[in-house]
Amino acid sequence: MSLSLVSIVGHLAFFLTALSFAVKDIVALRILAIFSSCGAIIYNYFHPMGSPDWLPLSWCIVFALINVWRVYQMYTEQSKISLSDIELEMLDTSFSNFNRVEFAKLMRSGQWETVDKNITLTTQNEVPKKLYFIQNGTVSIMKNTHEIAKISDGNFIGEMSLVNNSSASATTITRTRTQVITWDRQSLEKLLTRNPTLSILLKHSISVDLTKKIKNQP
Repeated sequence: MSLSLVSIVGHLAFFLTALSFAVKDIVALRILAIFSSCGAIIYNYFHPMGSPDWLPLSWCIVFALINVWRVYQMYTEQSKISLSDIELEMLDTSFSNFNRVEFAKLMRSGQWETVDKNITLTTQNEVPKKLYFIQNGTVSIMKNTHEIAKISDGNFIGEMSLVNNSSASATTITRTRTQVITWDRQSLEKLLTRNPTLSILLKHSISVDLTKKIKNQP
């Protein structure tokens, strides 16, 4: 292999490594790492100095095999996960940054509820006991007895209390029969502590939801 081609392969390997740092999806990161390791293996075998550099070459093989094994495990885990049509819709929209495995963990830790009209979910200046996600329905946001906004499908309720451990800034009341998934706050906090990746993904979804609410404010 010519020296110029070897150099190109070496640069490509480092470029793929840098690119892997920029992606959010863990599967994509590992796949890029595999290709990066393969490039590094080729570079170190056809080393410009004239002989294979076995020390980095050997470790690049180890790194590649580890990432291949982890990608295989991830796809095997995902193939065993069964999601309902509603959950698949949620995964494609409000939880699009999740992979199927982490999303399934979050869903299995929650509980589906159908709430009647005019039921208070959170009360201003009180710490919510649950985190809510509206799957279908309409909820009023009340501040000092005045309605300041209405939210519907695809919105969280009680999310700020989870993020910054504070009391609810507003009262929320259902205006229609509303289907929600709820998470007990204490149980959810324990789950997120045990699963840092899940915590990052959920907080990202909450941040997107908050941004959407701010944009929709009158």
